[in-house]
Amino acid sequence: MLALVLAALRARRAQAMTLLLLSTLAAAAAAAAPWYVLASTERIATRHVAAAPIQERSLETVGEGAVEGGSVVAQLEANAALTASVVELGGFTTYTQAYLVGSLIAATPQDGGSALGVKRETDSPLTLRTGACERAAIEGRCATGDTEVMLSYRTARWLGVKPGDPISFDATDGAGPQQFTVVGIYRPLDPTEPFWSSNAQLIAVDLPTGAPPEITEPVDDAVLAGPAVFDRLRPAKLRMVVDMVAEPALLVDNSPSEVRAFLDAATVKAANNRLTLYTSLYATVERVERDRQLVSLGVPVGAFQLLLLCWFALYLAVKYTGEERRPDVGLVKLRGATRGRTWALVGGQSAVPMLAGALLGLPLGYLVATAVTGAIQDATVVRQAATLSVQAVVVAVVGALLAALLAERRSLGATVAELLRQTPGKARAWRDLFDLVLVIVAGIALYQVKHRASGDAAGLALLAPGLAALAGALVASRAITAVAGRLVEGALRHGRPARALTAIYLARRPGVHRLAALMIVTVALLGTSFVTWSAGERAGHTRAELEVGAERVLNVRAENRLALLRAVRAADGSGRQAMAVVQSLRSGQDRVLLVDSPRLPAVAAWRPEYGMTAEQAAAALHPPAPDPIMITGGELAFDLDVRVTKPESGRTLFFEAVLADPAGARLVARVGPLQDGAAVLKTPIPACAKAPGCRLSSLAITQSTLEQKVFFAARPGIEVTVRGLSDGQPAVTAESLADRARWRLAVSPAPPNLIVTPTGGGLLLRVAPIRPGPASDAGVYPVDTPAPLATIRARKLQSRIAGDQRVTYGSASIAERVVGTATRLPRLGEQGVLADLEYADRLGADFGAGESMQVWLAAGAPADIRSRLEAQGLIVIGEESIDDTAARYAAFGPPLTLQFMLLSAVIGVALAIGSAFIVAAVERRPRAAELAALRTQGAPARVVQRVAVEGYLILAGVSVLTGILLAVLIRAYVGDVLPYFADGWSAP
Repeated sequence: MLALVLAALRARRAQAMTLLLLSTLAAAAAAAAPWYVLASTERIATRHVAAAPIQERSLETVGEGAVEGGSVVAQLEANAALTASVVELGGFTTYTQAYLVGSLIAATPQDGGSALGVKRETDSPLTLRTGACERAAIEGRCATGDTEVMLSYRTARWLGVKPGDPISFDATDGAGPQQFTVVGIYRPLDPTEPFWSSNAQLIAVDLPTGAPPEITEPVDDAVLAGPAVFDRLRPAKLRMVVDMVAEPALLVDNSPSEVRAFLDAATVKAANNRLTLYTSLYATVERVERDRQLVSLGVPVGAFQLLLLCWFALYLAVKYTGEERRPDVGLVKLRGATRGRTWALVGGQSAVPMLAGALLGLPLGYLVATAVTGAIQDATVVRQAATLSVQAVVVAVVGALLAALLAERRSLGATVAELLRQTPGKARAWRDLFDLVLVIVAGIALYQVKHRASGDAAGLALLAPGLAALAGALVASRAITAVAGRLVEGALRHGRPARALTAIYLARRPGVHRLAALMIVTVALLGTSFVTWSAGERAGHTRAELEVGAERVLNVRAENRLALLRAVRAADGSGRQAMAVVQSLRSGQDRVLLVDSPRLPAVAAWRPEYGMTAEQAAAALHPPAPDPIMITGGELAFDLDVRVTKPESGRTLFFEAVLADPAGARLVARVGPLQDGAAVLKTPIPACAKAPGCRLSSLAITQSTLEQKVFFAARPGIEVTVRGLSDGQPAVTAESLADRARWRLAVSPAPPNLIVTPTGGGLLLRVAPIRPGPASDAGVYPVDTPAPLATIRARKLQSRIAGDQRVTYGSASIAERVVGTATRLPRLGEQGVLADLEYADRLGADFGAGESMQVWLAAGAPADIRSRLEAQGLIVIGEESIDDTAARYAAFGPPLTLQFMLLSAVIGVALAIGSAFIVAAVERRPRAAELAALRTQGAPARVVQRVAVEGYLILAGVSVLTGILLAVLIRAYVGDVLPYFADGWSAP
C-alpha cells in the first residue's frame, strides 16, 4: 500500500511538493506560537524591569536599634538574611546600609575670598554603605578607621574641606558631637546605578530648606564611613537598611501573581520581625502582568486564525488534487478494492506530505520564533515551550488530516460511474447556506466589537479583522463569479470570444469562489496587520522623539548650568552638533526645559506639536540682548564713595561683585570693611585672567557679624556710590553706571534690598528700609538679558494673576513672558515650560544646576563628540537615543502581539499563493485538453493563449484589489483592535 501511495505521489510530484509546503507552513506556525509566547514573556519581563524607575523595581526594609553583639557588619548580614527569608523570592541584588541622622559641621572656617570665615553645615547622614569604595572615584583614600570619613564632592565643596581636614558630626540621638578626619572626597562612578539610586539617603536630590544663595546644588549627601566608626560609637538608635533591587529573573522565574502574593506576605512577616518594608514594585509587576496577558491572548488568537487559514488552504489543495484523482479512485473501486484499502490509498496521498511537513515545520517554527524574539534563557521554560510546540504541531496535523478527509469525502463516497465521469457534480446547497451563516456570525461579532465597552471582548477584538475579512471575502468571491456569469452574454454579443471564455471559466469552474475567498482573506489580513503594525511603529518613533528630544542625548554631570553651557559651546564651536540642556522636574509646579536656543534648529528633533518652527522658537526664546560686562584681569578695583547714615555697632560692611568665572563657577570679589568716604578698594581675582574672563552677575552691599563672619544683605543706614570698576583698564565706567537702563533689580519674588539711583558720578546704591516678609535680594544686576524671560508653555498648571506670570527652576523663580503655546513639548509632554538656558541662568543668578543635565546631539554629530565634551570637564553618566527608545517600546506586549499577527498574515499570503499553484498544476492537463479542442474548432492561437492565462490573472488581480479595499474598510470601521501602548499613551 505504501508503495502505491509513493508511486501516486511521484506521478503528481508538483501537487505533492506544494502540499508539503503548505503543511510545513501550517506546522511551523503552530510550532512557533509557544516559543514566541514564552520568549516574549521573558523579553517583556526583562524590558519592563530594565525600564522601570528604581523606586518601582526595588524594596527596602528598615530596622532601628542598637547593634546586638558582634560588629555592625555581622548585624547587617543578619538583617540581609532575615529580609531574604521574609521575601522568599530570588532574582534580587541586595545592598546593605547603616546610618545615623544628624548634622555635619565644618570644624574650621573656610578660606578664600568668597567665603572668608563662614561656618557651614549640612544635614548629611553618617552612613555605612557596604561596597561604596569600589563604586566611587575617591580623591584621597577609602575611610576604614574608627575616626575616618569620606565626603561627597558636593558636600566637601560647600563645607570647604579637603582630605586631611577635621569635621564634626552631631547625631540627633543626643550622643553629642563626634570629631572625624576627612580622608577622601568621593564621586559616584555612576550615580544612576542601583547601588546609589536605590536609597534616598545616599545622594541628595533637593536643595536644603531655606538654603542661602551660595548653595546652588544639593549638598546633603551621605558621609561615608567604615564599620569601625559604628563599632566604636555603638549608637542606641542605628538605622539598618537592606535594599533589594529586582533583576529580570524575578519576573522570568516567577509569575506576576506569585510575586504579588509573596510581597503581600512579606509585608506582614517583616512587621513581625520588627522590620518596616517599603516597595513600589507592585507597579512593575502590574505592567508585566498586563503585557503578558496581552501576548498570551493575542498570539494564540493569531496562531488559531492562521491555523484556520492553513486548514482551509489544505482543504482547497486536497479538494483540487482530489478532482484529478477521481478517475483513479473509480478504477480502484472498479477492481474491487475494499473500502478501507481505498481510504488508505486516497488518504495516504495527503497524509504523507502532511506528516513530512510536520517534521519539517517543527524545527522551522522554532527557528523563526527565536529569530524574531530571541532564545529562551530558562531551561525549564525551554522544556515547557518544546512540549507545547509538539502539542501544537499535533493539533495542526490532526486538523489538516481532517480537512483532507473532508475534501476527499465526496470522492470516496461516490459511485464508480460518478467517479469516471469527466464533469464534476453539482455543488450542494448546504455549502451556500454555510457561507451565509458565516457572514451573519461575522457581522454580529463585528457589531459587538465596534460597540463593546472599553476592555471587554478582548479576544473577539483581536479576531475582528479576520472576521471582517472572512465576511467580506465570502460576499466578494460570490460577487466575482456572479459578475463573471453576467459578462458572458455581453462578451459574445460584442464578438469578444476570449473575454467570454475567461468569464465562463470564472463563473462555472468549481471551487473558483473558494480560492478567491482565500486570496481575499489573506490579502485583507496582511493589509490590516501591516497598517496596524506600521502605525504602531510610527507611533513608537513619535513617542521616542517626544520623550528624548534629539537623535541622541547624553546625561552628564557639570558643576552648574553655566558650566554645562560653556563646556558644550567649547566642544562644538560650530553650534550645529551639540546643545546644552537642563531639565527640572521638581521645580514647584512647573516642569521646565532650558535649552541653548540658538542651537535648537540644528540639533533638536523638532515636531509640529511644539507650536512653531524650530527657527521661530529659537528667535522667540533668544531675542537680542546687550553684551554682558566682562572682567578680564587678575585684580578688580572698586571706585566707591561710602556714606554710613546710621552707624551700627558690631557690624562690618562689605561691597561685593558676584562673577561667573571662565568655568562657570560662582566667584565673589569682596572688598571691605567699608569706611566713610571715597576710596579705591582692590581684591585679587586670578581666575578671571584666563580667557574669556569673568562675567559680572551682580553688585551688592553686605554685612557680617564679627563673631561668625556670616555675610548677608546689609541693613539700612548705608549708601554707596559706585563710580567705576577696573581690571587694569576700565571695565565699568561712571557713564555706564549712571545709565539706569543698564541696571535692574532682581526678577525673583524676593523684594530688592537696594534702592538704585543714577547720579552724575555713577550709580547710587542705598539700602531699603526693612519690611516684613521673605528675605530680600541683595543684588543689583547689569541688564544683559531680556526680562521677563521668554517662554513657550505647553499648558498652564494653575491660574495666574495678570502681570505675575512666573517660571520656577532650581532655586530660582522669575517673571516670564509667554511667547508661544504648544500642545506638547520635548521631554515634558503635555505640560511644562521651554525657555532659553543662557538667559534663564543669568536672570536666575543662582549659579544652580538642575535635576537632569543633558547634552543633545544632532543626527550628524561626529564620533568624537563625546570625548570632546569630556575634555571640557563634563562627565557622561548615561546615553539615550530615539532609536533605542523606540526599540524599547517595540519590545513590550502589544507590539509583540501585533508583530506576530503580521507574521501570521505573511504566512497566510504564502498559503494562498501555494493554493493557487496547486489549482494551476491540477488544471494543467484538463485545461490543455480544453484549449486544444478550441484550436481544433478553429479558434485563433492568440485567443487560445489569452484564455490560457487571463482567467488566473483576473482572479488573482481582482482578489488582491478586493483584499486591499477590504483592508481599508476594515481599518476605517474597526480601527486599532490592540493599542500599541499598554499605558494608554496616544500619538498627538
